[in-house]
Formats: sequence, structure tokens, C-alpha cells
Amino acid sequence: MSVFNKTYAGFYDSLYGDKDYKAECAFLEKIFKKYKAVPRSILDLGCGTGAHDVLLTRKGYKVTGVDRSAHMLSLAREKAAELGLSVEYLLGDISRLNLKRKFGAVISMFAVMGYQTTNEAFSAACKLARQSLKPGGVFIFDCWNGFAVLQDKPTIKIKKIPAPDGSQLIRHTTPEFDFMRHLVHINFRTQKVVRGKIIEDVKESHPMRFFFPQEIKYFLESAGYKKVDFYPCFDHGKALTENTWNMVIVAKN
Repeated sequence: MSVFNKTYAGFYDSLYGDKDYKAECAFLEKIFKKYKAVPRSILDLGCGTGAHDVLLTRKGYKVTGVDRSAHMLSLAREKAAELGLSVEYLLGDISRLNLKRKFGAVISMFAVMGYQTTNEAFSAACKLARQSLKPGGVFIFDCWNGFAVLQDKPTIKIKKIPAPDGSQLIRHTTPEFDFMRHLVHINFRTQKVVRGKIIEDVKESHPMRFFFPQEIKYFLESAGYKKVDFYPCFDHGKALTENTWNMVIVAKN
């Protein structure tokens, strides 16, 4: 089953319309300041539909976004064009890419690193980020905290969202655990309903890896990062706890 196909990609911004991208970008800027990184250029690994990218571009950063979904990139390009913004978008797998360019910061938001489900893919993405950083740059990403995932396991959920065209999106989420591989298979069934009739019905299964802090620290230090810190999403003023589901990692080059 494919991930982020054309239909699901088209639903994406509506499904996550309540996500506070502005607050997340403000958090990124606080991290830049805290770690004395003043990036003029930012590489966004797994940029999706470009919500972070357009906000960061408006703040004056030069942003390059990479994603393996051509459908998500198409929407990102449309979004930037509608706003009159110049954002570079590239199609590629973040575990296999070689940009041969340096950036002041590398970001990977909304659990993108969790899609790197093997040790080889996660390690390769960490190395790519470091190779793409200028001296003193930072790699910032968020992912699931394994301790919290095991204590407070994902459950079946139903989300209903009114769509811009007056229809309704209904998404059923069913998780399946693969403990030996540190994975949760998130099975989505998303339906578009118009006047009580289902006109679109799409299924996708998203394998998401959860991580433990020492595991991440090992991969990042092995990739050559000099400093690795952990925070709860999105608060750099607090310490990470075992109850914090989503964690942010800052790795300094």
C-alpha cells in the first residue's frame, strides 16, 4: 500500500488544519538562537505540502524542501506560488539523497524521521543531514518517544473534518504494533462524504518507528554530531520525561 498517494495528499492540509505551524516555526527560531546558529538557508527533509517552508521563507530564510511524494511536492509548489514565494522543492528519499550543498540548518518535522523504519535508513538520514550542514549548524527533528508510546499506546480513533468545499472528511485510524522492530503501523481509512454519500474512500498504512533517547544519541554521535539534546515538543525550556509522547532532538554539527 502506497503512502501519501494523490487522494490522501489532497486531503492532507484539511486533516491537519488544526496544526500550529506558526508556533513550531517560532520554536525553531528559538532553537537557532539558543544554539547560536544563524541560518540563512534551511534544508527541510520530508517537507510534505510545505507548510513550514512558506512560513520560514516569509521570515527571510532561503528554504529547500525535499520529499519522496511527488503529490505532496506538487501541493507544496502550488502553495508557494499562490503566495508569491520562492521555495526550492526536490523529489527524493532523505535516506539516499546527496545534495552536495551546505545549509545553516536542517529540519525534519512532524515525525518524518519515524518513517525511516530501518537502522540503515535512519542512520543514512542522520548522516545526510550532517553532511548538508555548515560548521556550527543544527539538525532539528521530532519523533515519537518509545517510553511514552509503550505506556500510553495509540488507540483506534475517528476524526471528522469539514472540508473547504462543504463536504466532510472522516478518517478512521487503527494502529498495529510491531514491538520487535519498534514500529506502529498506522492504518488510515479516509472517506470524503457529500450529502451523506461517500464519494472517495482511500486506505493507507503508515509504518511509524518510535525511538528511545540513547538509541537516537548513538546514531547521531556515530554520524559525527558533537552535541545532542532532547526536549518535549515544542518547549526548549523543559526536560524530556518518559511521559512525553513527542520529543524534539537538536543535534549540533
